[in-house]
Amino acid sequence: MPRRRPSSSAPVRRRTRTGCLTCRGRKIKCDEGKPVCGQCMLKGFECDTTSTLKWETEYLSKGLAFGRSGVWSKHPKEGVSPPAFFPTDDISYWCSFPRIHTYSFINTTIGVDEEFTTVEQPTSNGELALVSPTNSPATLALAQRRSSTPPMPYSPDSYARVLQLPVLPLSGVFGILPSARDSDASLLLSYYIEKICPLTSASKHAATPFASLIVPFSVSSSPLAMSSITALAACHLSRSQTIFKAKALRLGQQVIQSLRAKLSMSDASMVAMDPEIVVVMLLLCLFEIINECDKRWVVHLKGARDLLRLRREVSTGTLHDSDLIELFRFCEHYFAFQDVMGRTACGENPVFGSEFWSAEPADCNPWLGCSPELVYVLSKITEMGREGPQHRHTLQFRIAVASLEQQLTTLTQRVSEVSDDALREAAEVKKLAAELYLQCVLNDADPSVTWVADRVSNLLNMIATLVEKNVLSGIGWPLFVAAVELDPAHDYQIPQSNLHAPRYARAFVLYTLDKLSGSLVNVARTRSVIEKVWQARDLQQFLENNNNGPGNDWEQLVAPLCSNMSLV
Repeated sequence: MPRRRPSSSAPVRRRTRTGCLTCRGRKIKCDEGKPVCGQCMLKGFECDTTSTLKWETEYLSKGLAFGRSGVWSKHPKEGVSPPAFFPTDDISYWCSFPRIHTYSFINTTIGVDEEFTTVEQPTSNGELALVSPTNSPATLALAQRRSSTPPMPYSPDSYARVLQLPVLPLSGVFGILPSARDSDASLLLSYYIEKICPLTSASKHAATPFASLIVPFSVSSSPLAMSSITALAACHLSRSQTIFKAKALRLGQQVIQSLRAKLSMSDASMVAMDPEIVVVMLLLCLFEIINECDKRWVVHLKGARDLLRLRREVSTGTLHDSDLIELFRFCEHYFAFQDVMGRTACGENPVFGSEFWSAEPADCNPWLGCSPELVYVLSKITEMGREGPQHRHTLQFRIAVASLEQQLTTLTQRVSEVSDDALREAAEVKKLAAELYLQCVLNDADPSVTWVADRVSNLLNMIATLVEKNVLSGIGWPLFVAAVELDPAHDYQIPQSNLHAPRYARAFVLYTLDKLSGSLVNVARTRSVIEKVWQARDLQQFLENNNNGPGNDWEQLVAPLCSNMSLV
């Protein structure tokens, strides 16, 4: 005979609704302990207290009851919700949703406005300070950038002092080359040769100096340069495999420590004549660009500039090895090219002047992706763009601008290899971007000008063609110039046969940046600047007075965001 339940005024609680999912799955009662219930603690299970969303339509489509509806009622049919919104023929219709990519969203928040009213600018001691402009976001930034203060010199000794790292013991200074037993060393060297070197040239036919000059020198003469190669390869590989991030930072720190020790132990003239030093600086410069793209790569750039100048002063013509002469020449051109392309964005003081390129040949250089003459024109445009308003309205200035326009129009970039279409198209894209850059920097053009809109559309079409052919080297700078000059009131449609690429301009720019994530471009920094410029242009549409500050459109919106930026 069943035992009678004791009478009680309180209702009997048979089941809990707030128990953990682990206990519910095991079909046992949960004591609802926090943060871990007693059953899960006793058995060592993970206590899952998350909530699960249930949809009535999904249950009804499967012929199941939704919760307790119609189950615990005395009249089950009365408790079931009628599926009035379901079709009578039992056919379900699903809405199609577009595929979401990493480049699909650009978010603008109320905090964005503060980013355009407060600009980070370097102070005299090299630190960053927050500046609040009065009339426009770029007022004090332009004044800072146009000051006539010469750049701080970096002798070999001062360059060593900039690298604030402890010196390794002498026994570990020159022995950082990984041993042959280290499988990662051979992996990283192979990765550098097979993956990184092809990314340094727009040509599919010509050999890149990163392979033909730097690798033989590192293998035969410089363990320190070889270690720099492995550090660079690990840094680039860490973009796709985060397990190499720690190794890249460790190898990079070891190279900097060894370089600092070697600089402090040698005479300045000996350091200037040592090809190992400038090669290591080049690899460290590229390492910092790939890693963070902050002011550290500029430190290597300025240090190399002073070493190369000192080498020209103390050179006695005793260096007869043609390979070493060519290696020095390539390193010098690499640093000068980084300086020119970076300054097109920020307009800061030059490290290598435009006279460096004045006597260069007109043939397209594969690793430059254009002719040296075009680099010379870009350098002149940037230097003239730093002129104050009082000089811009003079007849001499307008004559110089017209001369540069004529030089760009008549510029012919010869490609030695007839079948090298990739290099030819990359050079033409850079020339087109240079014409757009000149009009924006020197003639105060902005996206509202019809000529600018047409040129941006042509640029994006040419870049789309190169991306479709999987040619990614040399398009970073043209893409940046076209992106920051997009008109927010007009979204361009890009005709292309690539079904995976977006057809509208902003989405296409982000799509191309996503494609460039495997290149040597620091995509994170480049995308950040482009998005901020877009947000600033969008916000300008709600302002009554546009472009009322000093400087042109490029100086107000682009330059203040691009300090220490690399665009090679």
